[in-house]
Amino acid sequence: MPFLLSPAIRYNKDISKKFQKMISERSIVMNKKMITTLLASVCLLGPAGTIMQTMPQTVQAATKGRVQVKGKKKIRLYTAKGKKTKYYAYVGKKYAYSTKKRIKIGKKKYLAYKLSANSYWLLAKDAKLVKKTSTSSSTYAQANIKMPQGYTREALLEAYKGKPSANFIKACMEGMEINDFSRVISGETKADEKIINPDRLTASEQKELAEFSLRVINNAREQLGLRPWVYSTGTQRLADDIAKEYQDNGRSIKDNGHYVAGIVRVCQKHGLNLDDNYVEDMAGFSINKKTMPMGEMKRDVYFGLKQMIFGFAGANETQRNNKSLYREWEHAGDLFNTQGSRHDGDYNYYGFSLSKTGNVYSMHYISVPSFVVESEEYNTGFRP
Repeated sequence: MPFLLSPAIRYNKDISKKFQKMISERSIVMNKKMITTLLASVCLLGPAGTIMQTMPQTVQAATKGRVQVKGKKKIRLYTAKGKKTKYYAYVGKKYAYSTKKRIKIGKKKYLAYKLSANSYWLLAKDAKLVKKTSTSSSTYAQANIKMPQGYTREALLEAYKGKPSANFIKACMEGMEINDFSRVISGETKADEKIINPDRLTASEQKELAEFSLRVINNAREQLGLRPWVYSTGTQRLADDIAKEYQDNGRSIKDNGHYVAGIVRVCQKHGLNLDDNYVEDMAGFSINKKTMPMGEMKRDVYFGLKQMIFGFAGANETQRNNKSLYREWEHAGDLFNTQGSRHDGDYNYYGFSLSKTGNVYSMHYISVPSFVVESEEYNTGFRP
């Protein structure tokens, strides 16, 4: 079932001579993000160094209960107008629903459940209610990343270079399947039911999201034997100012690539002598409401990270079994400091921020490599 809906992820195939020279001179070997271009129709995978932008859209509603498919066959889902979709509900899975009513299919009306994950409808005749357990805590799930067997740094490096093995792709597909926090309806605890305005986060809410995303990143890094990334107030201020640059200039993930001019201004303001985007990974979502539960926001953050880690370039969760959509590991090379440079195995300083343009929220995963912080050439005053 699709949980996060997004347009296809697309890439820019060009790397400038200036950037290639920068790689050799500065040993920032594919360390960070190049500008990406949203093309009109096809997905293009460029050379290592171009990076994915994900724009998931979340469709959420209050959960009334859960249902399962009757029988032993997958069941077709319908739109609210009674039209067949290309999606199915599967045997053995439990689906949360937000409401039920009769929908018209042909000349007849059928009672149906509106699935919370994607707003499609499952006919009641094909479903059975799932009994509630005695404790509500069973609806919560801990957000973590379990790295599947076969996902190693050696295999990732080959994928980063554009040569993923069949076993590595298989491992990534397994990773997308077993790491299902993005497909649950509740958050991690009852506290995640609190309503937030992502456009006006409090300082504590913003730090909670930063620490949440960092925990997910470090959970995966630990399993690969890597040092943890470090949350820092200096990087958080950098992230906040980058988000402000986007918002003040009406830019978002929907535009053609990262807002490099704004990122460079902020970096130089904070004492980082960088002349391109080496600090930002980006994901996003669009909603037509002003508030959401904290748990929903965390699922958006988690989904973006999960796609980055496992190289998934599909539009939504329903496509996770499509092997051809596993083809982008530049994000993972960054998150795991595995890019074939002498700085492989290093760690980064981290901060997280959000910006809003229209109904589009851009999520800014900001990190500064430790070697940049320690460099007299690149660090002219930045204090993590």
